[in-house]
Amino acid sequence: MKKVVMLMFFGVTVLKASFTFSQGDTQLWLTYNNQTRLSEKWGYTFDVNYRTRGFFPFNSTLTAARVGANYFVNSRLRVTAGYAWFGTYVSDLDINWLPEHRLWQQAQWTIQKSKFQLIHRFRLEQRFRQELIQYPSTEPIYAYTTRARYMIQLQGLLLPPKTPDGFQLSWQAANETMFHTGDIISSQMFNQNRTLGGVVISPNRKFDLAILYQLIMQYQPVLDTVEDIHSIRVTAFHVLEYRKKR
Repeated sequence: MKKVVMLMFFGVTVLKASFTFSQGDTQLWLTYNNQTRLSEKWGYTFDVNYRTRGFFPFNSTLTAARVGANYFVNSRLRVTAGYAWFGTYVSDLDINWLPEHRLWQQAQWTIQKSKFQLIHRFRLEQRFRQELIQYPSTEPIYAYTTRARYMIQLQGLLLPPKTPDGFQLSWQAANETMFHTGDIISSQMFNQNRTLGGVVISPNRKFDLAILYQLIMQYQPVLDTVEDIHSIRVTAFHVLEYRKKR
């Protein structure tokens, strides 16, 4: 496990040495994530997201919704495909949201041990983003990019449950790196890196509340710099189970 943690933060060190950095906004990310199991092989997922610039007052930057169908290959591996809508708030133009339509596919591999959990997640996205430079325009024009994402996540117990469905407290650490290619990007394929760490509060096995610090390093092609964005990420995970009991 120590080797995994060292690998997660080695990538951050390499990025710091490879790019020029600038200071970005402080953000708050709020998410509700639902995972529903319908049968041994099938289920669905959806999440809704709201992101702000700053904490008080809440200045909107993005609203998003994502849905997908899960197929459980086995107890460790599941694959998902779905659709997502993202709306970026633009305050200085005569519009409210700059839309993005996104198709996505992912594979998630979970290794469960008695005291910790390790997750590898590979995600591919096909992004259709409305171009900002076209406003004002009667015919919106979309730019297309493909983005590949890899996330590694570790979670371990701080306070074990006293009963199988009892309260527990966990720590969580993760790192995700993204690369993209397509329209209106520079020759730099690196898109962003996210490093997260914090605690997960679990009243039972159906609901988790993750409170995490997140450092985002996002490449800005216009300025040719990587922007540091510090954020607090609060995510409510809700698990529903409809499989028939054997």
